[in-house]
Amino acid sequence: MSIDPHLSPSRPVSGRRLPGTHPFKLGLFSFNTGGGLTHTLAPERWDASWPNMRRLARDAEDAGLEFVLPLAGWKGNMGEAESDGYFHETMAWAAGLLEATQKIHVFATLHVPFINPVFAAKQAVTCDHIGSGRLGLNLVAGFNIAEFDMMGVEYRAHDARYAYLDEWLTVVRRLWTESVPFDHHGEVFDLRGLVGIPKPYGAELPMVVSAGSSLTGREFALNNADALFMLVTDIDTIADELRSIRASMPNREINIFCSGHIICRRTAKETQSYYDYLLHEHGDWAAGRYLQKSYEEIKSVPLEIVRSPAFLNRMMSGSGTLPVVGDPDEVVATLSRLHAAGINGMAFALPDYIKDFGLFREEVIPRLIDAGLRTGE
Repeated sequence: MSIDPHLSPSRPVSGRRLPGTHPFKLGLFSFNTGGGLTHTLAPERWDASWPNMRRLARDAEDAGLEFVLPLAGWKGNMGEAESDGYFHETMAWAAGLLEATQKIHVFATLHVPFINPVFAAKQAVTCDHIGSGRLGLNLVAGFNIAEFDMMGVEYRAHDARYAYLDEWLTVVRRLWTESVPFDHHGEVFDLRGLVGIPKPYGAELPMVVSAGSSLTGREFALNNADALFMLVTDIDTIADELRSIRASMPNREINIFCSGHIICRRTAKETQSYYDYLLHEHGDWAAGRYLQKSYEEIKSVPLEIVRSPAFLNRMMSGSGTLPVVGDPDEVVATLSRLHAAGINGMAFALPDYIKDFGLFREEVIPRLIDAGLRTGE
């Protein structure tokens, strides 16, 4: 197969799909960060050491999960935990895990304003060859002004950041697809004599995914990405929202995933005790309130939701992602509701990834097979 150089670089052109035939895809989220997504000071706070991350990625692959997805960050959440702000850079992280695994797809999350597109295109292709075509990119426009200050990069207005991202991706995809040197003269970049060799592995482009809660962010993802990651604020209304999204795109299919966090023990009582232990007995509330304030500033979620006690609890337990809290049957019931509504899969975090994933693999995955969300392959 050869790449068609005439494909529009601003449209999804990846021929790749996540492996397997499971109706509901699963991926582990944010285990490249100290603490993951749960803001707790408990001893169970996730230790993002390289041996732990490598073991977890292999465990996820052995259990049949389709992908792993990191969280990019540079500054932290001003919390009290010693490992607050402990982020492994995600492209190097992806390279290591692609070498350590054989089947699972590994995404890198890129804050696009912080990385030159020519460099990023080459770096991504290198990782893609390491993993024999298993690299994906999760593109982020950036929102934390403190991180822009840290990098010495201009903090553009919200819509302008997505215009920047769109042009950045255009350059990257041209480097991946075009064989003749070219110039690019755009609103943001003025580049001359561009060439990108080698090309992505197997003449197929890496998958590109993006998460957008605002209208502009979602529009970018729908127009440019191979999959959209949604922030689900209300499961009861998500089916109507998904129907509207898909009706607006009659000419192509796009996978729509959500991000979440799972807190699960064998019984409902044990789960509630674990939740209370992590948050109410040992919660890092400084980090949770910092994140809540950040959501107020970016205005991608209605303020009445962001300022509610329930959303602060979501910040504490999973940095604002969808909480899935309960025993194994309750977890499967929630994932089944998401699937029935039209969600194609979930990237999920766990408080203590290795220990909690063992329980998930033992108790939840068999129930997902029985529910028809996984095939048992």
